[in-house]
Amino acid sequence: MRRLLPALLWAGCCWSSHAADFIKGITISAQTWGEEWATPQMAAALDEVKALGANAIAIHPYARIQTDGSLQFSSDPEPDYITKPLDWARERGLRVMLVPHIAYWGSPWLWRGEIDFAKIEGWRRFFSDYEKWMTQMARLAQEHGAETLCVGLEYSHAVKFDARWRQIIASARREFHGKIVYGANWDTVGEVPFWDAVDYIGVLAYFPLTKAENPSARQIETGWRPWMEKLGALSRQYGKPVLFTEIGYNENERAAVEPWDFHHQGNANAATVQARCVEEALQMGGHYPFLAGMFWWKWYPDLPMDHAETFDLRTPVLKKLIAKYWADK
Repeated sequence: MRRLLPALLWAGCCWSSHAADFIKGITISAQTWGEEWATPQMAAALDEVKALGANAIAIHPYARIQTDGSLQFSSDPEPDYITKPLDWARERGLRVMLVPHIAYWGSPWLWRGEIDFAKIEGWRRFFSDYEKWMTQMARLAQEHGAETLCVGLEYSHAVKFDARWRQIIASARREFHGKIVYGANWDTVGEVPFWDAVDYIGVLAYFPLTKAENPSARQIETGWRPWMEKLGALSRQYGKPVLFTEIGYNENERAAVEPWDFHHQGNANAATVQARCVEEALQMGGHYPFLAGMFWWKWYPDLPMDHAETFDLRTPVLKKLIAKYWADK
């Protein structure tokens, strides 16, 4: 009975997902600009996540933003560190979401949601370069069999330029014939004006679920309900399924309180709270018919790392949980 109510709330809507089509995705990240994705260790990572039951992966190639709004990105239209993992994933029967990211480090902004310009000239440079880059990414995604293209994420200030985003989406569709999504931050998902122009309502699902620092599974599940009701209403409004373009939990005792926090240091309860959060989210697959799938943040190819990573799924406990809910399902 725990999961019956959301399905009943959805009854009568014109759109619903099927469990067999649920996108069980994992984002495979990189500590460089993506060179890891062209290594044998990347191929091994694809095999491992597939063995755990994932049916999709995401990678996130970068363009660097400058203070004046211009973007720097590869002049090579098909860098092998992007094309190789797309081809390898297709060979393994894995779907791919290509999620081009703006690299903001070294800029005045602490995250993509802060990108803003005092003068319109900055926005003009930004959107001109962004459309060129996204069109290039769309062409590459089409040529190498990606299923989904995420045309943006977290741009809390930029989304107010509705016409420019519609132009970007239209340009991407001319090159790419798969699904298109935009990934809104959890707290601004209701403010995106162009949901009608994409195929999924995308959200970075770092919703605060409770104020308790060592919550029970029931408290975490209860914390999800109002957020899922809001997403369900948004899905009904636009007639579009919802896709968690990103979801994850750092290993800390406040993972359910501030899931986006990658600075907080964990205590003795940290791994337990993280596992509870992951397990509750994994259980949502198939129980909310408007939810098309989720991409977990994040995994890495097994290469020497410059520093320890947060949100790393490669622990024995988390691997076991993923396999429990995704393998052979």
